[in-house]
Amino acid sequence: MTSDDFLHELEAETKAELGALESAVPDVELPVEQWTVDPAEEAMERASLRSLLAAERALEE
Repeated sequence: MTSDDFLHELEAETKAELGALESAVPDVELPVEQWTVDPAEEAMERASLRSLLAAERALEE
């Protein structure tokens, strides 16, 4: 596997994870005790994935 192949695969996985996070239905309608995911953690994960995508694109240039 070349580094280009690795970067393309990593980018595809990152986009898939980001898409899954963004399409998830928030639990905010439920009481806090029933939340399955903390919205703050979800926001941090989205930011991390976006940063990873930016880094992948920078490496490809």
